[in-house]
Amino acid sequence: MKLSHVSVCGFRGYREEARVDFAPGFNIIDGRNGVGKSTIFDAVEFALTGDLSKYAGATASGQSVADYIWWIGDGDAPSDRFVEVGFSGDQGHWVVRRTPLDPKSFIVDTHLTAALAHPALAPEAPLKQLCATTIIRDEHIAGLSLDLKETERYALLRQAIGATDAETWITRAQAISGQAKRRREASQTEVASLTSDVSSAARRIDELRLSLASSQAIAEASDRLRAFVDAPAASVDTLISTAQKRTVAVELELETIDALKDLRPQYEIARADLPYLDPLLEAATAAVLEAKERLESLEIVDRAGLSSELASQAGAIITLIQEGRKLGLIEHRCPLCATEHSDASFAAGTVAAEAVASRIDAIAARLALRDIEIAVARTELTDREESEQSLKGKIEAHKAIIVRFKERAAALSLSVVNDNETLDLRTNELRQMLETARRDLRILDTLRLNDELAKATQSEVNAKGRLQKGQERFGRARKAETVATALYDATRRAAAETLDLRIDRVLPLMAELYSRLKPHPVWQDIDYSIRGDVRRFLSLKVGDGLNPQFLFSSGQRRATGLAFLLSINLSLAWSRWQSVLLDDPVQHVDDFRTVHLAEVLAQLVAGGKQIICAVEDPALADMMCRRLPIRSLGAAKRITLGPNANGNLQVQATAELKPLSRRAFTEDTQKMVG
Repeated sequence: MKLSHVSVCGFRGYREEARVDFAPGFNIIDGRNGVGKSTIFDAVEFALTGDLSKYAGATASGQSVADYIWWIGDGDAPSDRFVEVGFSGDQGHWVVRRTPLDPKSFIVDTHLTAALAHPALAPEAPLKQLCATTIIRDEHIAGLSLDLKETERYALLRQAIGATDAETWITRAQAISGQAKRRREASQTEVASLTSDVSSAARRIDELRLSLASSQAIAEASDRLRAFVDAPAASVDTLISTAQKRTVAVELELETIDALKDLRPQYEIARADLPYLDPLLEAATAAVLEAKERLESLEIVDRAGLSSELASQAGAIITLIQEGRKLGLIEHRCPLCATEHSDASFAAGTVAAEAVASRIDAIAARLALRDIEIAVARTELTDREESEQSLKGKIEAHKAIIVRFKERAAALSLSVVNDNETLDLRTNELRQMLETARRDLRILDTLRLNDELAKATQSEVNAKGRLQKGQERFGRARKAETVATALYDATRRAAAETLDLRIDRVLPLMAELYSRLKPHPVWQDIDYSIRGDVRRFLSLKVGDGLNPQFLFSSGQRRATGLAFLLSINLSLAWSRWQSVLLDDPVQHVDDFRTVHLAEVLAQLVAGGKQIICAVEDPALADMMCRRLPIRSLGAAKRITLGPNANGNLQVQATAELKPLSRRAFTEDTQKMVG
C-alpha cells in the first residue's frame, strides 16, 4: 500500500482546500519554511490515528494541540473542514476522512488497517506504530536514535521488527507464575495459622494438666468438705453444691461478726450512759412542770378586760383633745358640752385630758412589763421542754443500740459476746474454714477438667492433622511456583533468543545504511550490540567502543539517526505500507552527505518503496530530483507549496518528472562521434 493523495481544508495552517497527489515512486515537496510541508505529514498521521504524536502530553495555559488541530487564524473558518488521505495498492483503494464532527470513537476501516499492517504479526496499535516509524520527522531524527536510552532504543527496534506470539506466551506464563505465587502465599499463610492452632491446643493441654489435682488431694478435699457441711455420705456433686451454700452462710456470719464488732463501741457507751440519763430526765421533767406553773400564774390577770377599758378611755380622750383643740371655744362655750368657759377653764379641761392620758400610759407600762415576764417564762418553758426531749431521744437511741447489739449477738449463737476477743477467735476460725473450703472446692472443680483435657487432646490431634495437610499443600504450591517461575523465565529467554535472532538479521542493515550515508569521515562503520537478560539494551558504538552520542556533531548525529530510523522502517516485517515520509531530513547535513542520502533513497525507490521527502531548499530539491531514479512516466513528482495572493497556503506547482531516454544518442550523433 502507498499514499495516493492528501487533501486538507481548515486543517492547521491550511484555511482553503489543498490537495496533493503523490506518484508511486518518489515525491519531492519543496517550499520555504512555514508553507505547510510538515502539515501534509501531520494530516497523514491525524487521519490514521486522530492525534499528533509530536505534541504528545504538551500543554500550555490549559491548552493542548487538540485546540489547534483546526483552523483558528484570521478570517472566517471554512464551512467544510476535513482531512482526507488516500491509499492505493494491490489490495484496493481506500480513503480515510476525518472532520471536527467525528466522535472520539472514530475507528479507521479494519480492512484498511489489515491492508497496511499484517493482522497476524502487527502490534496492538499498528497504525500508531506505523506512523511513528514511517513518518521520519526532522525533530525526531537524532532524538529517536542517538539520544534514546539504550532500553528505549531496544524497545523501539523490537516493536519495529514485529509482534510474535512470544508476548502472548510470556503473558500466559506470567499469569501462571503469579497465580502459583498467590497459591503459595495463601498456603504459607494457612500453614502459619494451622501451626498457631496446634501451639494453642498444646498450651491448653499444658494448662489443664497443671490445673489437675492428684487423686489423694481430691479424696482429702472431699473428706474435709463433708466435715465442713456435716454430710459424711454426700456424693461429689451434692457435696460441691452443699459446700457452696455453706460458704455463703459462713460469709454472712463473718459479715455479722464484723458488724457486731463495729457496733460494740456504741453499745458500751450506751450501757455506761443510761444509769446517768434517767435522773437527768426526771429533773428535766420537774423543771418543765415548774415553768408551766409560773407561766400560768402570770397569765391569770384578765388582760383582755383591762385592755378594753384602756382602749375605750384612750379613744375618748384622744377624740376630745383632737376636737376641742380643733374647734376651740364657740361663743365662750365648750363645743361638746355647751358649758360656758373662759379660756382659762377650757385650758384647764385640756390639762385634765392630758392627765388622763398620763394615767393610761402608766397602766400600759405595767402591762408591757407583765408581757416581758410572760415571754421569758414561755422561753424558759420551751428550753426545758427541748432539754427533756433531747434526753428522751438520747435514752431511746441508747436503748435501740443495746437492743440491736443483743439481737445480732443472739443471731451468732455465741454464749459470750461481752468482749471482742471471743469475736476475734470466732472470726479467725470461720475465715480458716472458709479458705479451706474454697481451696477444696477448687480441687474438686478440677474433676471437670478431665473432660476438657480429653477434648483439648482431640483438638490437638485434629489441628496436627490439618497442619500436615496444609504443609502438603504448601509443598505442592512451592513446587508449582518453582515450575511456573522456571516456565516464565524459559518463556522470556526463548522469546528474547528468538527476537535476538531476528534482530541479528536487522543489525547488518543498520550498519549497511550507516556505511552508505557515511556520517563521519573517520568512523565509517558502526557497531550495534545487545546486552542484558531481563532488561535488554541496544548500544551504538564506533571505533574502539566509543559512544557516537558524545562524539558526533549535529549533522553527523542526524545522518546516524537517519540510518537507524530507515533501518527500523525497513525492518517492519508486519508492515504492508510501502511508503517512507521524510520531513526535512537534511537539515544541518552537508551537501556531501545529502548526496549519500539521495543514493540510499534511490535504492529504496528501486526496491519498490514510495519516498515522499520534504525539503526547504529549491536547489536541494533539484539535486534530489536528478539523483533519484525515474523508471516510468508518472512515477515521480515534484510539488511546490506556498501562499497564494490572499496569503492562504496552497499547492503552487506540480511537475511530473520524466525518465531519461533509454536511447540518449541518435544514429547521426553516433556517426558524428565516430
